[in-house]
Amino acid sequence: MTMNKVFKKLRGRNKSQYRLLAFCIFLSVLLISSFSFMYFGPTVQEFLPEGGDTRKLASLLLSVTAAGCCIFTVYASTLFFRYKSREYGIFLALGEPKKELKKVLFTELSILCTAASLVGILCGIPASYLIWKLFEAFLVSNGDTAYRFGFGGLLAGILFALLLSVFLGITGRRFVNRTDIMDILRSGQKTEMVKEIKPYTLPAGIALIVAGITLGGGLSILAAYLFRRSLSGTNLFYLLALLGIYLVLLSAVSQSRLGKNRRKFYKNMVSVSMMRFSAKSTTRNMCVIVLMLFSCIFSSFYGMLYINNATTLNRSGDLRAFALHYPAKEDQLTKADIEDTARRYSVDLVDLKEEDGSNLVISYKRVDYDDGKYIDVDAKEAKLALFLSCEAYENLTGEAANVPSGSYRTVTPADYKENLWDYTDGLYAVTNPDTGESQSLSFDGALEAGSIYAMSAPYAYVISDEDYAALTKGLSPEYAEHIILFDAKDYDSSYDFAKDLYSQYVSRAGESSRHPKLYDSWEERRLSEEGETYGYSYQPDLTADIIDDWKYAPQFTIISKVDSMQLLSIYVMLCLYIFIICLSAAAVMSYVRSVSIAESNKNLFYNLERLGADRAYRDGILKSQLSRIFRYPAALGCLLGFSFSAFMSWSNDRRFTADELTTLAIALGTILLILAFLSGVYYFSRAAARRIVGL
Repeated sequence: MTMNKVFKKLRGRNKSQYRLLAFCIFLSVLLISSFSFMYFGPTVQEFLPEGGDTRKLASLLLSVTAAGCCIFTVYASTLFFRYKSREYGIFLALGEPKKELKKVLFTELSILCTAASLVGILCGIPASYLIWKLFEAFLVSNGDTAYRFGFGGLLAGILFALLLSVFLGITGRRFVNRTDIMDILRSGQKTEMVKEIKPYTLPAGIALIVAGITLGGGLSILAAYLFRRSLSGTNLFYLLALLGIYLVLLSAVSQSRLGKNRRKFYKNMVSVSMMRFSAKSTTRNMCVIVLMLFSCIFSSFYGMLYINNATTLNRSGDLRAFALHYPAKEDQLTKADIEDTARRYSVDLVDLKEEDGSNLVISYKRVDYDDGKYIDVDAKEAKLALFLSCEAYENLTGEAANVPSGSYRTVTPADYKENLWDYTDGLYAVTNPDTGESQSLSFDGALEAGSIYAMSAPYAYVISDEDYAALTKGLSPEYAEHIILFDAKDYDSSYDFAKDLYSQYVSRAGESSRHPKLYDSWEERRLSEEGETYGYSYQPDLTADIIDDWKYAPQFTIISKVDSMQLLSIYVMLCLYIFIICLSAAAVMSYVRSVSIAESNKNLFYNLERLGADRAYRDGILKSQLSRIFRYPAALGCLLGFSFSAFMSWSNDRRFTADELTTLAIALGTILLILAFLSGVYYFSRAAARRIVGL
């Protein structure tokens, strides 16, 4: 009988081992390639802003997930090689050269990897399409969000499959290159060296986790606010958290003290010893599962945060449904034009108000960034800002301003948290740009009007009628702006009206309003006098569907709500897709580890039976082993994922907003679903392990 026929018979007797490894390869390639087909497709790439946070987050989590898939597939291969060890040991003992065995092994691995990877990549195309369609059923679906195949995803899937093959080849080479035949024969029974785990391991691990997350996520923010310095490379502190995770799990797996309850100690001695004899490999496996669950929870939190932000759009009382502002000298939309358009679309307008405001030169204190430091700057006569009189503000908003003469009130959105760069009370003097007339003003509080706030940077301001009249005396029309605010009675049915009005507004935009968002005519004037070039003197593209970089872009929340849902759909899809990938990887890794424990300890359970241990005792030992495999990583991964999500929410502005609290509550519900899912995987894995050990 030839060698090929011998190995063919062996493969026939060990089909389950080949199927398990092939399934792990297939699942890894399927998960990564299906995500790649979606992520690198034209639709997603066109929607995601270059260098944006979501693109960075998706790339980071994809990398972590790919690493996790590689690890659990390589781990599954060690189970496969454990089965092959007896076969290869016997062949070596019979005099078969390693060269021939290596050739046979690599041939088997090559065929297995190629077939499983090819099927995974091919199945990744319909899988990504079906998941895309599933998301479309719940999110916005139109021509702009249609599924489009991208060859970049195919390339990513092929590269991942090749990388996986290389790792499996290295693992196989190490397996064959062992020189000790007895070591190969006994590889299935070989245990790790048991070392004493110090009592301080657990508290040290917890301290490292807290320090890693706190320093990695908050040190740069803390340094900016407390020490006015910029720090780079703080992400490296997250490695401390990774080390802490390892120490916590190692302590949970390995530590067992006699303590006061001797009965409990001796009752669990066999179970605890089993875990300790594989502590390092078990801990490494648990660490990867913790990272998968962490990525799973954080990605779902990020996706839900997008959804909550979208559903609360226009819910705040400080936002008007329609807001316009443009240079007063420009021939733009008037109140009559808006009312005529509303009649054509049968839209009932509510509380339509119009007023004039003026752009005046401000002197204010702010924070600037220079050579790694945040420094306070006294910006004298630095730029223009929009000013309204008390009468104009009260007419536009219906709320009293009550600004005494000689003071001002800063316009902010509702529930506004002051940022690092600009102070709400930083203004101290205002100047007429034409006459040079200047007046000192003092801060008298803030007013909440999000629509007006968005019309000026750093803020819009309200001053008394007397001060407004004095400061705008002799001011040329070029600094005046006309403001229109109104609502629609049936807001949800006003989209077509809003699109038509938006189109009219853009078509009437003249040279005096065709400026980018950060344009400031006073800054341009000063730089021109000094012979320098102004960087915002270009004209923005006003032909796009959504014009972000336009100083006088109209604020129609119904358009923002509907059109931005397209981008939101992409964001949510990416986050939830990563959620699915990470959860699937964690489940498969837990299952493979459970099967590995059963296979490694099959003889132990047989010996326990011969020593008189009943079925219930043996089943209790197996249950204790497998429950730890699931319980420890699940608890730590979910706790870390939720804690990090909460910490990131707080660190953004040092508080929790209503949207963030809602999202965190949903995250808790998601954690319960994850735990329920892992419980199902646990019972499935336990059933498979019981069959292996004869229970």
